[in-house]
Amino acid sequence: MIATTTGIILHSFKYGETSIIARIYSGDLGLQSYLVPGVRKSKARIRQNLFQPLTIVNMVVYHKERGGLQRIKEISCPAPFSAIPYNISKSSIALFLAEMLTHSIKSHEPNPALFAYIHNAIRQLDLTDGRVADFHLVFLLQLTRFLGFQPRDNYDTRQCYFNLREGTFQQEPGHKEECLDQNLSQCFFRAANTGLHEADQLLIPKEQRKALLDKTIDYYRFHLEGLGEVKSHHILEMVLHEKV
Repeated sequence: MIATTTGIILHSFKYGETSIIARIYSGDLGLQSYLVPGVRKSKARIRQNLFQPLTIVNMVVYHKERGGLQRIKEISCPAPFSAIPYNISKSSIALFLAEMLTHSIKSHEPNPALFAYIHNAIRQLDLTDGRVADFHLVFLLQLTRFLGFQPRDNYDTRQCYFNLREGTFQQEPGHKEECLDQNLSQCFFRAANTGLHEADQLLIPKEQRKALLDKTIDYYRFHLEGLGEVKSHHILEMVLHEKV
């Protein structure tokens, strides 16, 4: 059938001499892989720059219910980014979030609430004039609500150690591979209870932000089977360390 939808580019890679395969997430069709033939030709009908990470596109597609590689009939970007491609902090965050979403979203089933969250977050990242150094941490911890492993909101002066495996705060320090220390647990709690519209006010110090990002990725590994190797956070950490 032919379907019209709005999608978010998560990842694309070369296929053959002139084509690509793009993984695109939409609220209507879920996660799908699309074969885009000839897009790397100099006079291609579809422009390759439409497939940059987190680009929001409108599509008309030939959709097969049984899955497999899908095909795109028409694709456009009605509202190009105004800042993400030109701001190194924002572009590094977008690259990292696209990688995490690629590893985290596996279902082909539609999830309009998850799509709306990601769509709105991307728009906010692009349009905000505020500080973005902690945006990715807030995004990932809010994303857990949709992925089914939101951390338990039980932090207090006694339960002040966050257990990554159990997803809850506890009274005693645990193994360092599974449990955050008091300072990092407090940062984790603050980030997990901050909305994206307030991310510019979080103000996590540089060294704690780096450690918290590493531990947040570990938290995902504990709760998402086969997460895979995450690479782009090293670039992100270097960019944010220089900029903020």
